[in-house]
Amino acid sequence: MKVIRHRTAPTPFGCRWCGEQAGRHGHSYVRSRGMHDWERPTNDQIKARMRARRAARKHGGTS
Repeated sequence: MKVIRHRTAPTPFGCRWCGEQAGRHGHSYVRSRGMHDWERPTNDQIKARMRARRAARKHGGTS
């Protein structure tokens, strides 16, 4: 079963594992990682999120 966590790309600096912003994160659980604290996303994740959000804006999506 495929789980869709976000309908739009997470903010570029959202948690590496779940995409939640640092200020709202706390101690969270995701099936792929388990319990975790906020962790900085990789540079590749940041770049991919920025590109996805830009593409969504160009095509009328919301981010």
